[in-house]
Amino acid sequence: MQTVTPEVKGNWHQDWQSQEHAVAFDGRSGLDLRNLIREYEAFNDVQLLTERLSRSTRIGLLEIGCATGEFYRYLRTAYPHVRYAGVDISRPAVARARAKYPHGIFVATDPSMPLAERLSEAGVHPCPEIVYAKDVVHHQTRPFELLSELLGMASEALIIRTRTRDVGPTELDPERSCQYHYGGWMPYIVFNMQELIERIREEAPASEVVVRRHHVVLGGRYHRFLPKELYLKETGTAESAVGVFKTTDRAGRATIADRRERAPRYTWDYRLKHALRQAVDAWRPPQTRDAEI
Repeated sequence: MQTVTPEVKGNWHQDWQSQEHAVAFDGRSGLDLRNLIREYEAFNDVQLLTERLSRSTRIGLLEIGCATGEFYRYLRTAYPHVRYAGVDISRPAVARARAKYPHGIFVATDPSMPLAERLSEAGVHPCPEIVYAKDVVHHQTRPFELLSELLGMASEALIIRTRTRDVGPTELDPERSCQYHYGGWMPYIVFNMQELIERIREEAPASEVVVRRHHVVLGGRYHRFLPKELYLKETGTAESAVGVFKTTDRAGRATIADRRERAPRYTWDYRLKHALRQAVDAWRPPQTRDAEI
């Protein structure tokens, strides 16, 4: 299956430099540690990761798209032996992460700069055992190029959470597949599943590929502007966790399993507080709520 990379137009990532973006991405900072762990471990990608992490063995992990550092807080609590570094293109988000967690390593980068080069410049080892990228690759103007870069950086495993489709080719033109977010447009590229696996096999033929697919119709939600077929259930769109494991006895094997992501089982006190907060927000006059935004 062939695809053509479109000409990249405009600056698709300029809106990620706003303070509003950093605030919006800091929602998990309001969770206590119990509920932070429960929220993260409800995701298929985190389960793929934790199945291969030891609570006692030191291992390096680089998070691509670290935002405000909440995954660092999760790992520091649940897997304290992980040597963590995070990188993000949002400078306000990275500044927020550094302010909250001064002992963490957070690096601001630019989409035009090779990641490995920027990390080396910042004194961070560019080839850790694990590279982890949650909801990042499909927001790129050239997602396959970033995928190749990440595969080359991971010495043992790459784990990503992205968006896929079972039917139809990948639409790589961000003008036709995008999302209005934080006051601006960003790419929202939905990979054809077979095309994605084939690209991974080209880059890492001796690796094992494990996919956990959570089917959900992507079109018509969260201000997405997508090709019409992505509004149809039969297209088989999904939020997919993809693990590429280089140290394996199943070299060349690809496994796809359908696994719905379960809702986090928050503690009862958190659920009560959340319900009360929603009730108060619903009760207040609209002009009062607007004034606080």
